[in-house]
Amino acid sequence: MIIMGKKKQTMPLFGQMLRGKKIPLLILDQKWHQLFLEDSKPKEIERLEQKLNKQLATQGRYNQELKDLKVLKTKLMKNIVINMDEIGEHGQETKKLQEDRRLITEINDKMEDREAELGKLQEEMEESNLLLMTETMEYCYRIMNSNESEREQLIVKIAQLRTELKTRIYRREAIEEQNKGIYAYLHDIFGPQILETFDLKYEDEYK
Repeated sequence: MIIMGKKKQTMPLFGQMLRGKKIPLLILDQKWHQLFLEDSKPKEIERLEQKLNKQLATQGRYNQELKDLKVLKTKLMKNIVINMDEIGEHGQETKKLQEDRRLITEINDKMEDREAELGKLQEEMEESNLLLMTETMEYCYRIMNSNESEREQLIVKIAQLRTELKTRIYRREAIEEQNKGIYAYLHDIFGPQILETFDLKYEDEYK
């Protein structure tokens, strides 16, 4: 039988074993969802799943913001290159160029902040996913333990039924042999004509 230790013991153990390993994001794995029957997810697994869904949505929003900022930055840099000839004789930039440079600096700061937030969010998602993996392992081993216990009970029951079936088969064969012996004896003593008369009389009952 599969035996799972107490949760307080297995949680740190799983965490230590799995930390640093590349674990796929479980909520995106269709096979993970198939582990659970409809509406059968434990509350803690549901909580972690919802948390990861929110983190994933936030990650998607941050990535889109970074993408948009990069597009805007590229556009501003092209404007600066195009408008470089507007610099005055004394190297003074036009207000337009100064504004574009200010915006680029602002965009760089925003991108740096978002990238830092993305890094932190990635760590949080890995931690949530690790906890979800641990809870999933606990759930799966509980199911397997229960199934194994039932399987062992079925093995015993099936063995009992096989023994009972074998006994009943032997009894059936013994009854058939006894009836054949009795009929043969009656046939020898009384002959076929008398026996046929009794066969007709007891036909339904004998059947």
